[in-house]
Amino acid sequence: MRSSATRFAVVIALLSSFLLSPVTLLAQTGVNDWSQLNSVTSGTKLSVKLKDGKKMEGTLDAVSDTSLSLTVKNNRKEVKRDDVASVHQLSKKSATTATLIGLGVGAGAGAAVGLAGDASSDGFEKIDNAAAAAATVLGAGIGALAGFFIGRSGKKRVLLYEAK
Repeated sequence: MRSSATRFAVVIALLSSFLLSPVTLLAQTGVNDWSQLNSVTSGTKLSVKLKDGKKMEGTLDAVSDTSLSLTVKNNRKEVKRDDVASVHQLSKKSATTATLIGLGVGAGAGAAVGLAGDASSDGFEKIDNAAAAAATVLGAGIGALAGFFIGRSGKKRVLLYEAK
């Protein structure tokens, strides 16, 4: 039977490896290609950063070879291609993904706390195991709730175009 310190170290190591695992980033091809904006449907929410540092957020009306047309606060704005530094597509983040990540992190943290409290072997193993399980479930619930609210509040930004 392992000691509680060993179990605690194993839980921390597993939790750390989960949180610090390398994320595979998808390489975006053609972000310097203005013609890719032609495939974006009108009505899509965009964020346009201009070369002078200003930002505009609005819905796409039309794209031509020389300009981009947006509706910003019920006003149509024409932006010249030469003035554009970058264009991002905006959409809501998935609350599901953030909720599941919060659930996993909360369950791991709850399990670590529950197992850390299980240091004695004085005949109360069943009570200690129940307390560890309760801490795991409580941590999972709190983590899922936090993940849901964080995920629901964010915006996803996808780079569509960036000037050279």
